Amino acid sequence: MVSLEILWKVIPQKEKLVKEIIRAGTPFQNKVRILISIKGITPLSALAFLADVGDIKRFKSVRKMNSYLGLVPKVKESANKGKTCHINKASRNLTRTILTQSLIQAMDASTYLRHSYEDTKTRKESGRARIGLIRKICSIMRRMLLNGELFRSVKMPLYEKKMKQFDKLLKEFEEERKSA
Repeated sequence: MVSLEILWKVIPQKEKLVKEIIRAGTPFQNKVRILISIKGITPLSALAFLADVGDIKRFKSVRKMNSYLGLVPKVKESANKGKTCHINKASRNLTRTILTQSLIQAMDASTYLRHSYEDTKTRKESGRARIGLIRKICSIMRRMLLNGELFRSVKMPLYEKKMKQFDKLLKEFEEERKSA
């Protein structure tokens, strides 16, 4: 009984928080519209990526952006020998955490992503395959933003549904702003 009472109190707070995040992200709505064309990427996950990365043009390469996001492995070198280690978890982790939740849907969105994940998984462990897929998705998101293009394998009915939901949230925000 107590758990249900807490749940009923948390749901309105969650909805309020979502509206605040959307409100804060209104300057980025054009970028969000591009990123949500990837299956599994919601307006909130797109805003999380944009919040982590900031201006996408400040990174000269995909590798530098992925390194900033903590998606590339550390390399230890000594006596001309190198060893790749785990990723640097002390760096930005919002994007990594959010995109981990979207991996299954993203793999379903594109056979390229599915094959990439399966190929890496056969050679390495599944954790490394997940990080590799997150790197690919971030690389795709960077390219989409630089070119201003939608995802090549966009599922239009799903994209239009997400656009309607996003537009509804933006409209609610505008109405609240006008009435305040």
